[in-house]
Amino acid sequence: MENEGNAGTGSSSRWNPTKDQITLLENLYKQGIRTPSADQIQQITGRLRAYGHIEGKNVFYWFQNHKARQRQKQKQERIAYFNRLLHKTSRFFHPPPCANGT
Repeated sequence: MENEGNAGTGSSSRWNPTKDQITLLENLYKQGIRTPSADQIQQITGRLRAYGHIEGKNVFYWFQNHKARQRQKQKQERIAYFNRLLHKTSRFFHPPPCANGT
């Protein structure tokens, strides 16, 4: 059995991806894979096993989480952009302080 080494040891069952696994997943994402099909998940899982333990559910959740994080990052970038834009244009709507203090 593949998981016998972890059975009953109390060790974490959480997947800890290797750098190579992350690199491959990020490259696939950059190539346009956002929601891989069941067949694609199995193919990707097979490729990633060369770099360490992984299951299909790990691949599925990685893409789901990565897509959500990218959306969140884009939203934060848009907010920051509009805040900078608002800050730049706000000086045009407020008169500068008077030199004599009035």
